[in-house]
Amino acid sequence: MKKFIDYSKKIGSDFMLCQGPGGNTSYKSGEEIYIKKSGLHLSNTSEETFQRINYSEILDFYQNTKNDQEKFNEQLSIETPLHVLSSARYVFHYHSIASIICSAILERNSLNKLLEKKEVLPISYIRPGLNLALEIQKRNQSKKLSSFFLYNHGMVVEGESLEEINEKIYKIEDFFSELIDYERLKKLKNNISILKQNNFKIKNPNSEIIYEKFNNKFLFPDHGVFFPYPIDRNTHSPINYDEHYLNFNKQLTETELLYFKTLLIIFTYINNGKLLNYIDEDTSAELRNSEDEILRRKLNK
Repeated sequence: MKKFIDYSKKIGSDFMLCQGPGGNTSYKSGEEIYIKKSGLHLSNTSEETFQRINYSEILDFYQNTKNDQEKFNEQLSIETPLHVLSSARYVFHYHSIASIICSAILERNSLNKLLEKKEVLPISYIRPGLNLALEIQKRNQSKKLSSFFLYNHGMVVEGESLEEINEKIYKIEDFFSELIDYERLKKLKNNISILKQNNFKIKNPNSEIIYEKFNNKFLFPDHGVFFPYPIDRNTHSPINYDEHYLNFNKQLTETELLYFKTLLIIFTYINNGKLLNYIDEDTSAELRNSEDEILRRKLNK
């Protein structure tokens, strides 16, 4: 268990892979499964971060429920089925910034072919929940792969050893570095992650960005959950900007600030490039208003 906690903390502490309370890991041992609780940070992992559950009981629940958004219990994430329906001993789900950028700007058919050559199965965006886990299971029935690229969401990597999981995660990040300018992305991360909100303002990292191009186009689930507001030059908007600052009508929480920095990294990388894949406004609103996301926002006030 200690080794599992250490690896979970390692992935959770890597901002390129995990931001705020996003991402979750699980470990099956004997008759039990340990799954990260909803709203907690992998970077602060301890034994209390995980809920211990009888595996047969929770597997039976998700194999028989007909409600995509029904949860085994309120403490668990809506993404729990990703872990339960997998037969692998370890499952790591994380929100790679590089994967989100690849999702947004690369042509889908070409990207799918490249992913499949690397034995990574591409999965079109499906709202987090049981249906996503079932889609992975169905698509993977004949392929028997262990790495899954979730469009505009992140990655799922599973395996029988933690060393295997760790190697796969960083090999996939190396693959993304062949598709995008990863060194530039890391520099942006280093520069933007140190920004602070002072007097309801955050320094604008690039005065050339036209933030309006991203309005109502959500690049990953927590974008729509935590920052559904348009960003524009209208001073009455919840978030408005000029060439020097992004201005807010409130002080951001720690979690909101982490996610907004993630957005700034992605927006700055894409800049005026073309967006090809994103989550639409209606789909995002449905997710944002779900019981699970309301709970996550409440836990991270």
